[in-house]
Amino acid sequence: MIDSVQITAKDGKTYTAYPLTQAQRLMYFVYNTYSRELAMLNIGTGCYWQGDFDEALLCEAIGEARDRCDTMRLRFKPDLKFGLVQFLSEEPLPPVETVDLSDRTTAEADGLLEAETRVGTPLEDNALSFVKIVRMPEDRNGFYCKLHHLAFDGYAAKLFMADVMAIYLSKRGCGSYPKPMKPYLEAMTQELEYLNSDRRKADRAYWMQRFSTESEPIFNDYLLDNRLEKARRESGDDSQRYVLMFEGEHPVSKQLYYEVSAQDTEKVLAMCEQRGLSVPCVLMLGLRTALSSFNRAQPDVSFKFMINRRGTLLEKKSGGNRWHFYTLRTIVDPSLTFAEAARLVEDEQNEVFRHCAFDTLEMYHIKHMAMHMDRLEQTYDSMSFSYHAPLEIPFESEEVKKTARGVWYHNGYSAQNLYLTVKNRLNDNGLEFIFEYRVSEEAAAHDLAVFYDRLIRAVMLGAEDPDRAIGEILARIEPQEA
Repeated sequence: MIDSVQITAKDGKTYTAYPLTQAQRLMYFVYNTYSRELAMLNIGTGCYWQGDFDEALLCEAIGEARDRCDTMRLRFKPDLKFGLVQFLSEEPLPPVETVDLSDRTTAEADGLLEAETRVGTPLEDNALSFVKIVRMPEDRNGFYCKLHHLAFDGYAAKLFMADVMAIYLSKRGCGSYPKPMKPYLEAMTQELEYLNSDRRKADRAYWMQRFSTESEPIFNDYLLDNRLEKARRESGDDSQRYVLMFEGEHPVSKQLYYEVSAQDTEKVLAMCEQRGLSVPCVLMLGLRTALSSFNRAQPDVSFKFMINRRGTLLEKKSGGNRWHFYTLRTIVDPSLTFAEAARLVEDEQNEVFRHCAFDTLEMYHIKHMAMHMDRLEQTYDSMSFSYHAPLEIPFESEEVKKTARGVWYHNGYSAQNLYLTVKNRLNDNGLEFIFEYRVSEEAAAHDLAVFYDRLIRAVMLGAEDPDRAIGEILARIEPQEA
């Protein structure tokens, strides 16, 4: 039995409302800490294509997709007992508008939609997620979504977009009508039931035991002017292994965007398939190799990685936010081959997976307590990583798909100093690397260009020869003496 309360919404109706889930509590912590007046929890994304376009049918498809997606109706209200509660409103959703930006350049049109993504919406008892039909330059048309992280994560956003397109194509006679979504409240109930379960007690004991008994990690920086080495010089303590990261200040951020060609992406994917390696683990190996390179070939590397827990059909098709961030720590001997190191990364990831239903905020509290760290900004993890696995968005034909643009609009703010997202392009499946960094770190733009170069070279050297030793890869990605 899960806790609930009765609330009266602004439409005058009484609803049963529930506490936030573990992942939502992390997002609400971000909201309370950094962004009550900002749009840090907004997700802006667009899907546009060239070819035949039926605006009326797309409007119908969006309406039906919204009706099938429970979290489009998710609302939140303050509550004395729980702080914030959630409920599914029966209030009508706002109408689907059409915006004509076809007389602008693509850069201007994207800029206007990015500006809209940066406009916050009051959290209390309001619709938080919106969809617009957009006529774009270069004879592209499609739709823009402004969603909210308390109701959607990246996977749920892509699922909604795919559902819109599948319904639209079925109305055009280009496919069957997609199967229904799953009920959000059922998935939410499972999340909340975990909080009083024996599994949660076992997970808590695991994290307490792990952090209390494992050796102390080491901070690895992505800036060339290494913060740990600076802290050691200033304190005179060469044994110091963590630094103070000002994650609570200067939330304004920028993005650096890098593309990997479809051909090079295919080399990476083919190597993973041939060797039975996980694509995200290979990318994380590239990331930790770059961090190692920036920190004098340090073998002990930690960073935060995002887990989107969607193992069942209910979890996959019920929307919502299921993001959890955990530390991935790996100690890689330079004699290991790239393939062996990738499996080591995967083994560590799988170990975390077994205990990843545990609340991220509580897990970090346990970590700080076990390691006697008295401030949240004290950390061994310099950055965070997420990989968005491909989720097929259907198009009328391969020719139309080649014209498609999938855009993720930056909301302008970040709750952490550096967050790397890797995803696949809509039109050709090529990899995209998006670094979101705090503008307060003046050196970040220059240093991250160097960092990305070492990261992708490490990945490509491993894809070229998975039996190449990590030590050799580290030597080859270092700048050569003139």
